[in-house]
Amino acid sequence: MESKNFSRGMRILSIFVLFFLLVTLEAAPVKIKVILDNASVKATRAIGGKTLTRIPLNTVLNAETKIGDWYKVTWQGSSGYIHAMNVDEVSERELAREEAGGPGRPAKSQPEIVAGIEVKMEEGRKQIRLEKDFEKAISTLKPLIAEVFNVSDHNKQRELGAELFLWLGLASAGKGDAYAALNEFKSMFSVHHPYAKEITRNILDPEVVALIEQAEKQYLGLVTEYSVEISTIPKEAKIKVNGQNIGLSPEIYRTSNPKIVIEIEKNGYKPVKDEFFITQATTGKRYSLERAGIDVEVKSTPAGAKVYLDGKDTAKVTNTVLPLVPFGSHKIKVVKENYAEWEDNVKVEGEKPVVVQMALTPNKYAYLLKWGGPASELFVQPAGIAIDKANNIYIVDSGRIKMKKINPEGRVQTAWGASGKQFKILKNPTSVAVDSQGNVYVTDAKTHSFMKFDRAGTYKRKWGTEGTENLQFKTPSGIAVDSKNDIYVVDSGNHRVKKYTSQGVLKKIWGKQGTANGDFVYPKGIAVSQKNEVFVVDRVRVQKFSLEGEFITSWGRRGTADGELNNPQGIFIDNLNFVYVADSGSNRIQKFDGSGKFIAKWGTPGTNNGQMQYPVDVAIDSRGYVYVVERNNNRVQLFGAVPPSESK
Repeated sequence: MESKNFSRGMRILSIFVLFFLLVTLEAAPVKIKVILDNASVKATRAIGGKTLTRIPLNTVLNAETKIGDWYKVTWQGSSGYIHAMNVDEVSERELAREEAGGPGRPAKSQPEIVAGIEVKMEEGRKQIRLEKDFEKAISTLKPLIAEVFNVSDHNKQRELGAELFLWLGLASAGKGDAYAALNEFKSMFSVHHPYAKEITRNILDPEVVALIEQAEKQYLGLVTEYSVEISTIPKEAKIKVNGQNIGLSPEIYRTSNPKIVIEIEKNGYKPVKDEFFITQATTGKRYSLERAGIDVEVKSTPAGAKVYLDGKDTAKVTNTVLPLVPFGSHKIKVVKENYAEWEDNVKVEGEKPVVVQMALTPNKYAYLLKWGGPASELFVQPAGIAIDKANNIYIVDSGRIKMKKINPEGRVQTAWGASGKQFKILKNPTSVAVDSQGNVYVTDAKTHSFMKFDRAGTYKRKWGTEGTENLQFKTPSGIAVDSKNDIYVVDSGNHRVKKYTSQGVLKKIWGKQGTANGDFVYPKGIAVSQKNEVFVVDRVRVQKFSLEGEFITSWGRRGTADGELNNPQGIFIDNLNFVYVADSGSNRIQKFDGSGKFIAKWGTPGTNNGQMQYPVDVAIDSRGYVYVVERNNNRVQLFGAVPPSESK
């Protein structure tokens, strides 16, 4: 009975032991030399297979073919297989040299062969147990397979073989290669099933135990096919297994090989590639897909602007959606004719679509109409302009009636301020501002003060006298009001800015004469943005401050190029926080963003429509129309954005 089981084991072993062999094409006959005494010639290519004959050390054979690691040879009438680790290939020259007196290899006895195997096996065990050097252990143990072939005691041969495969399996499991471990354990059972059961009885690692149980089931033929259900969140992702499409998730895949490579692709999600080892006959594998990007909606006012993403034309115009923009930081630019380019870095993250919205600003303006002119008596050297919430326009000048009001329809309101009688207190008005209640504030250079008029034009109060003290002024030239109705006055001759409450109480003074950041040289115009930032112009630059006078930034230098300034007098911030500067010495208006980036310019010297002679102030109404006050042309001109269809 034992003999039958032994024979059955050898036959089964000959089938499964091919895990470590690589089948190759037939090679040309070669000469091989036996390097171990009594090397066995097997009936089949298997450890523990039937030994047909044994060959002495240093015997030279003609090998007919080589299949994997086995040579097919004939010796003393027996034809069989000898393992490559028991022989060396030799050339005719090497044979000739040995015939002339070359040394041979000493023969090993059976006890020496077994002892050598056990010593090396113990070395491999130590590398696994103590050193945790699994690769080194595998390289130590693997060559012993050929040594086992030379053990003449078949039972000892099988036991040593089973132990070798056990420790090779443990080394493979230790380095995380479950598939290799499964094959080693399966070979262990194939070589000697009862002994394999005995030597694995005390293994406690649950993952290794599961692999050993799976290997035994495969050896016994209890598991011939594996089934794995592959699902994804979200569904309907494209699935590939071992490079072949199997459909959309969820999908069931069946295979006889427990080692598979799963690849998953879905538009808008990061691809997945997973080497998966199946440990149960029926199992499931679920993947939560990670988005590769999200939609980015780009809106502009006005619409119809071309959209660029990271410098590339998307072939889309606003308002539009850029689908599945990858996560991370991206640069989005929109371009529309006659409008300044808009560009910004946008961070794409989260689960919800990103919305990017901007208001485009015109960079081309055309003359529309005017009030006054060189030959008109409506204005005499106008100096400042302000616009209230209802688009009423207030202009101060040096004429007989020193403040004029123009209604939104463009008609001069002659009855305002008791037909001008209330404004006789003004002597040399230089600037004007309106608060949210409709109160009007005017600076007067001759009286070195600023004054308040109510919404009906009635004079209410005056602040300041000539001097350098905190409550005094020297030729004040600019005035502005913030969202809380606090008042900011440019004290030009004293090179400073003063801040008052709406009740006229002095709150803050900043600035001194100089060119350093925060200093001034005869500052002129002042404006407050909706972002609560204060902008002041002096001789060659624009400076930006907080509401408390803390310096933020500045730009400009003397010159006539774009962004350069020549004695600017007036400044205005529109509701999109763009900055307009009356560049008086260069007879033009310049437009910047809130950081000083040049956007646009218009105006040339002259008296014709659209030309300018020393523009001293600028204002924009709620409709986007631009009003320019020209001192030397005694007029106010109105400009509007040029529509794209009218671009030249």
